[in-house]
Amino acid sequence: MWHSLRRPEVLATTLAAVGILMITMGARQSLGLFIGPIDATTGLGLAAISLALAIGQFTWGAIQPIAGALADRYGPGPVLIGGIAVMALGSAITPFMGSGFGLVVSLGLVSAIGSGAGSFSVLMGAAAARLPASARGAASGVINAGGSFGQFVFAPILQQLIQRLGWMGAMWSLAVMTLAALAAILNLPIREAPMAAARTPS
Repeated sequence: MWHSLRRPEVLATTLAAVGILMITMGARQSLGLFIGPIDATTGLGLAAISLALAIGQFTWGAIQPIAGALADRYGPGPVLIGGIAVMALGSAITPFMGSGFGLVVSLGLVSAIGSGAGSFSVLMGAAAARLPASARGAASGVINAGGSFGQFVFAPILQQLIQRLGWMGAMWSLAVMTLAALAAILNLPIREAPMAAARTPS
């Protein structure tokens, strides 16, 4: 099974998808590190901050079928690029939010919508549609592992950034790191619409 990933085009597609999911999932799953620092500096309270993140969990799941439908219609490339940009925007505007409602908008809606659009529903379908059937199982496992690896990588990095730059500086750094996923999207051959790819003879 694993030898099917050795083909250059298969390996390139798989690793690009791993990189995208590593960033989107790693960034999303590490937001809990900001609860204490945000509360300490803003006094908004743990309940208000946690509510914003809880709404973000719901939004992340709710947006995925919508993102999948948009990817079917317009192709996954624009959806992934838009999702990454929106996710980075959510992180970038969070330090300017001085209320619980503001955090709901930035983390609970904007950032979560971007993360959901760049997550499993669009990414796995886009990668699988462009991989041979013999490689899809192994590739899916590797891509899924990228999401867990993202948390492993992002958590200690963000913790250090919070300690050195404060939570605001760390949040802006997170926005910049999120934009790094755009490079992986450009290396993922997903710019054509899925139906067009399906019509291409093998």
